[in-house]
Amino acid sequence: YDENCVDADPADNTDICYVDMSRAPASSRTSDGFSLFEGEEEGDSHCHGFAWDEDPSDESALFKGNNLFYVSFYDHLQQRGYVRNVPGAPMCGCVEQMAVVTRADCTEISTSETVEFSFNDQNDLSA
Repeated sequence: YDENCVDADPADNTDICYVDMSRAPASSRTSDGFSLFEGEEEGDSHCHGFAWDEDPSDESALFKGNNLFYVSFYDHLQQRGYVRNVPGAPMCGCVEQMAVVTRADCTEISTSETVEFSFNDQNDLSA
């Protein structure tokens, strides 16, 4: 942890276009305005999103917290040392609050669950 979580330069997977400050006034600490990033002036930047089904009973929705923890805390923070946000944008938030970028990685949980039911000699149900 002490070697990896050291504010590392990210693997560059995107270009940041701009930040609309009005989308996230708490993060930007201003109610309006834009930050424009032309060319490569933002430096190496890494953008990663999460996806889940709108059906709350779908496995991807049920385990979205696990997805958030794995990508943001384990993989990006502990393993890679990514610890900064785009200036004026939240470090984590809904897509409509985030900086406008050219692309982003995305992780969606894919899982299958199996439950087995059985009765014992006393007709007690167990799963």
